[in-house]
Amino acid sequence: MEHEKVLNLLIKAGILREADARRAVAEKKEDEDIFQTLLRLKILTDKDIIKFFENIMPHKIWRDEIHKIDIPSHILNAIPQEFLRRYKLVPVKYENGKLHVIMLNPLNQSLVNELRFYTKANNILTYFAPLSTIESILDKHYPKLGEVISELAPAEVEIEKEEEETPVDQLIHASEEAPIVKLANGLIYEAVRMGASDIHVEPFEKKVIVRYRVDGVLRIYHQLPVNIKDSLVARYKIMSNLDIAEKRKPQDGRIRIRIEGKKIDLRVSTVPTVYGEKVVMRIQEAERYLNIKLEELGFEEDDLDKFRNAIWKPWGMILVTGPTGSGKTTTLYSALMERNQPDVNIMTAEDPVEVAIPGINQVQVNERIGLTFSNVLRAFLRQDPDIILVGEIRDYETADIAIRASLTGHLVFSTLHTNDAPTTVTRLTDMGIEPFLVGSSLILVVAQRLVRKLCPNCKVPHDVPKEALVRIGLIDSPEEDLTIYRASEKGCDQCGYTGYRGRTAVFEIMEIDEDIRKMIIKGATADDLREVAVKKGMRTLYRSGLIKVRKGITSLEEVNRVLMQ
Repeated sequence: MEHEKVLNLLIKAGILREADARRAVAEKKEDEDIFQTLLRLKILTDKDIIKFFENIMPHKIWRDEIHKIDIPSHILNAIPQEFLRRYKLVPVKYENGKLHVIMLNPLNQSLVNELRFYTKANNILTYFAPLSTIESILDKHYPKLGEVISELAPAEVEIEKEEEETPVDQLIHASEEAPIVKLANGLIYEAVRMGASDIHVEPFEKKVIVRYRVDGVLRIYHQLPVNIKDSLVARYKIMSNLDIAEKRKPQDGRIRIRIEGKKIDLRVSTVPTVYGEKVVMRIQEAERYLNIKLEELGFEEDDLDKFRNAIWKPWGMILVTGPTGSGKTTTLYSALMERNQPDVNIMTAEDPVEVAIPGINQVQVNERIGLTFSNVLRAFLRQDPDIILVGEIRDYETADIAIRASLTGHLVFSTLHTNDAPTTVTRLTDMGIEPFLVGSSLILVVAQRLVRKLCPNCKVPHDVPKEALVRIGLIDSPEEDLTIYRASEKGCDQCGYTGYRGRTAVFEIMEIDEDIRKMIIKGATADDLREVAVKKGMRTLYRSGLIKVRKGITSLEEVNRVLMQ
């Protein structure tokens, strides 16, 4: 075993006695490096270990100063901080394909292999550094969850509403113990403070992993002991009024809390996995939706004119499409806020109601009691509405009623899950809606995605050959002068060492004019519609992304990551 080889080397070097070596083996904890054991038992000191490496392999000692470390963001983001803290190691430099790592035991090959798995780096150079040095670097780049929780006053997270398997009464008792309550609140508090959009609590065989999605990218932030799995999940289920005894079926709920005076809604979803229930919480800040203007969403000036012109029309249907988490709700709520006047009757059917908006009549769909989108829509038509929002068109019946509402003097907003604007039309006809109804009702289709914005503090120029820029359409000729930017490899403290800070939307807006309407009624394909729409001025999602690259808002890598050319 690796630790026995290290102990033999220490004994041969005269640093360690055989009796102490046997004691270290006997008292070594699982997953603990042997040097950690020797330090914990006070058998050796940092000075003893430095002397050992000085005598037998001086090249293995890291001799640079703390302020000279240079950790690229893609390396920093790839390794869970619990792994670094548990095994006392930290990457300090990455150059010429070589990753330099300082650790208590640079001879531990299994840790090197695990690092290789996380970072995908083939060439890893390891060095010894004292425990105090490693921990000071970790504290600089990773906040401790314990510190986050200790900073958290009880009033800062207020739950506004709470209504072999471990017995339910034991689960309830465990989930209400102070450490679990603090941990559950602390994870939410930390994620909200970081601007995360989702929290993933994922059970595995020997650990529970906590990941946050920040600026659209998931990253591991914590690895927790597996024995807290059931009580932590039970705590979140109690907070969201779910059945803690039911572990075999997926469940959906909602947590409403207040953090530092802000109202936060969390949509909670649980799914049974091989090792237990996985919990995903979507974070939504209510006030944020109420204050966003259309101008702040990322529309180009001409696209904003098209969108604003459509939302002020007296009747017709406007569809916003894109995958989950692409900002559809924000776009629709911003449009509703612009139209929200005392002389306009706005009614929404949502599942769930994302944010309560003053002045708008919102209905929570509940399919278990028969309150479906289609039933709510039928009721709306007897409520004298001017504008109707349907949270999502999921089936033929909902689509049919929404389209007929738009043809009888109402302005209808809704969402669909399609890849781009032209395929939205064919999706409706695939549902069974007659092409002449689709063509007659649609006035605008918006497809959108979110891309990360470059950190303005640390972005750097990106040197790309002019021929490549011409080929992708960023410039018209090699003679054209254009500077584009990319994310800094090491990032800065303002962007959490990622090189990106915040997100903006890119849009593909297809106006339904007479020519396109006639094509839809004749049953044109999505490719035919796209070709004509582009000729008429529609900018594809990828072209919209390139405009953001030209303006220095985002990088070419980010556009290629999110959008298809």
